[in-house]
Parts: sequence; C-alpha cells; structure tokens
Amino acid sequence: MENQNRLDQSLFNPKHIAFIGASEKSTLGSMLYLVAFKESQWASTFYPVNPKYEKIMDWKCYSSVLDIPFPVDTAYISVKTKIIPSVLIECVEKKISWVIIFSSGFSETGDKEGFKLENHIKEIIKDSNTRVIGPNCLGPFNGENGMAFSFTPNKGISGGISFMSQSGGHLTQLLDVGAKRDFRYRYGVSFGNQVNLNAIDFLRFYHNDIKTKLIAAYLESFGSGYGNDFYLELKATTKSKPVIIWKGGYTNDGSRAAFSHTGAMASEIKLWNVLAKQAGAVIVRNNIEFWNVIKTFELLVPQFLPKGRKVGIITPGGGSSVNATDLLAVNGLKVPELTLESQKKISEILPKENVNVKNPVDLGAVGFVLDIFIRCIEVVAKDPIVDILLIPLWPHFLYSHVFTKMIKTLKKSGKPFAFSLPSISDSLDVAKKFSNVQKILHKQRVLYFFNLSEAARSLSLLCDYSEYLQSH
Repeated sequence: MENQNRLDQSLFNPKHIAFIGASEKSTLGSMLYLVAFKESQWASTFYPVNPKYEKIMDWKCYSSVLDIPFPVDTAYISVKTKIIPSVLIECVEKKISWVIIFSSGFSETGDKEGFKLENHIKEIIKDSNTRVIGPNCLGPFNGENGMAFSFTPNKGISGGISFMSQSGGHLTQLLDVGAKRDFRYRYGVSFGNQVNLNAIDFLRFYHNDIKTKLIAAYLESFGSGYGNDFYLELKATTKSKPVIIWKGGYTNDGSRAAFSHTGAMASEIKLWNVLAKQAGAVIVRNNIEFWNVIKTFELLVPQFLPKGRKVGIITPGGGSSVNATDLLAVNGLKVPELTLESQKKISEILPKENVNVKNPVDLGAVGFVLDIFIRCIEVVAKDPIVDILLIPLWPHFLYSHVFTKMIKTLKKSGKPFAFSLPSISDSLDVAKKFSNVQKILHKQRVLYFFNLSEAARSLSLLCDYSEYLQSH
C-alpha cells in the first residue's frame, strides 16, 4: 500500500503557525478567524505573512515565510490561486511540514488550468517533507485544544470522535451540531480536493490513534488515493472502530454538484454500498442521518452493542405504538411479543381496558402515572427476548424528575436504550421544557432522537454493525 504513515500528531498540535495572505481589511472567509487566534494559545507564535503590511492586529507581519526567524511547522495559505505555486516553493524551502491551502479555483472548476495547478502543487512538494491539505479546505481541528479554522467556536467537551470532511461547510456544521448535542470530538479535518493527503491517510491515522474511538467521514471521492487502498484500510479499521461514511453525490445531479464542489469524479453509490458492506462500514444518506448515527455509535459502541434486532417499546398511546412498530419493521428491526411471564407481570400492573401487554406495550391513560410507567419499563427491560429498549414520549413527560427515574431504571438493564422525543419545533413551551431535560440527557450520556423515524434508521444501522462484528 502506498504512502504509509504520512500523518502524525503534530498536524493537530502546531507550535508555530504562519498565515500567508493575512489581511485586516478582508471581511470574508479565513480572515474572520484571525481574531480567534489573537485570543488563543498560539497568539505569540502566530505569524501573518503579507508584503503589503508591516503589522496586522499588532502582530509583526512578514513579507515571506522565509523571513520568519522561527521554525514554522504549519502554514495556512489564503492568496490568489496563481500565486500559490511561488508561495508553496517558499514553504518547501522553509521546511514547513504542513501546508493548508484555503484557496479554491483548482480541479473543481473543471477547466484545464485548475488541473494543471494541482499537478504543479504535486511537483513542488515531490521529494520534500512538506505535505499539503486541500486545496479548497479549512484544514485540521483539535477537540482538546480548540485548534480550528471554523466559523463555529468549539465549546464542547473533547472525546473519541474523529472525523474527516471533503467539505469545509460540513466540518463547521459538525462542530455546531456537536456543541448543541454533546458530540465529543478528538480530531477533525476538512481536506477539500485531497491533492496530496487524502481520505486513506486520515483513515489510517485515526485507526492507529488510541484516543479515537469512532470515525466519521463526509466523502465525495478518494481524491489522490485509490479505492482498493481505501477498502483495505477500511476493512482493517472497522474490526476495532466503527466508521460512518456520508457519501456525497450519490445521485446523478448530486455527482455533478460534487464535481463543481471539490473536483470529485462520479462514483457509483452501489459500489460504495458494496464496499461498505464487505468492509463493515456504515453508509448514511444525508446530514440528519449522519448526526444521528454518529451520536448513536458514540454512546452505544462498544459497551452497548445490541445482541439482536428485537426492540421492546413502552409508550402511553395506541397510535404512537403502532407508528413505532411500522417504522422499526420498515427499517429491518423486530417488535416481538414478550414472554408470557412478562405479559403476566405487566397485566398485573395495568388495567384490563385499552392497553396492550404484548409489545409494543401500550400503557393507555395510566401511562401518564410515572410510577406505573417505570414499573412496566422494568419488566420489559428484564425480558430475555428484548435486545433494545425504545421509549417514545409525549410532551407531558418532559420534566427532569421523569428522565432521572427512567434513566436509572433503564441503565440497570445493561441493554442499549433510547428515547424518542415529541416534536420540539411544534411548541415554544415544549422547547423550553426540553432545554432543561437535555442537560440531564447529556450529563448522563443518554441517547435520544427527535422522532421515531430517525430512531429506527439509526438503531438498524447499529444492528448492521453489530452483526458484522459477530460474523467476523
């Protein structure tokens, strides 16, 4: 396999950073991040480069990276495309390890000049120790020290999720969603056109990184890598760490959009699906699935992997239980009848009218009595036929004491479980109640979904991964 171990930890832990093309006057793109660096741990080791200025935001400004009297390990380039080769030559001469090219205008334009420029970049860094990320990207992110060129400041807790994204916008979204939904990140990267470092390099690096527990990727192509190399690395990785891939451009129109975005060539979604199935990776179809599946795998893998596809549902309301059963079945999950012993225990708790004790367990009106709900959860959780527990809730349950008691009961089972919440967007009052409940869910690291459809899809993909591990 080519290009082994081209990455190391220093990419995510820079000491001396040069920013080529820095300007106080620009209000667009990368210049917005200069303020964040002024307040960061790199404030005294950050070197703006622009021959037009002597100072930028009280930093001394250099005419060239060659004039910086310190050993620079990372350089960000944000200049006009035609200037990039000459700037990159200076970075190689300076022996800068990592060069991140923000600028666009390369192969994604579709014209010969863009491809020619990318080939020129490859030639310039050939036989050097300089590696390029991009062009057309935002570069690396570090969840522990906050290193990021992103519009979204990282306010979350660091953890074990490492991601790669061909899109800078999706990187920004991941950080934004992560802060709101308590995703705990290790590392991340936006790598754009992948002219040099590519998806295979980052997959291998994350695979070997001890603190990375889950890998997520938004990909439109393999860039400078080869599909077979990616497959082999993917197969080696998924045995110890789940890999979730959002494949962008899987329709004809989407493929055309992907080309104009990052220069990604069309690739059959059928091929990606086969590749993923054989290698044990998880393919998702859109951003909502991506966020939900990342969260599901972060919280449940490896300690709460389901042993099977049988789901126990406990809810007050017949319509809601039927809807849940249909959605789970459509997604390849099963809602089996509980054992006769469990049914007997539940029938002793519930009245005889307007309830269902078999599964889904429909509590009827008495389900709004918390003690009854908890007692029924206990019975279903202990049932040997049940692999996963799903609790669809109504707005009446969005109180801290309700979740505190339910979570305590569900955790005793040792089985994977999740809540499906009522629609938060339908009512301002419900949204306010949820904001308090959400703090408990995040603190307790409990899985929740905003609707049953998202729950069913995510749990089904979790079962796919569990079955892959069991069969290999």
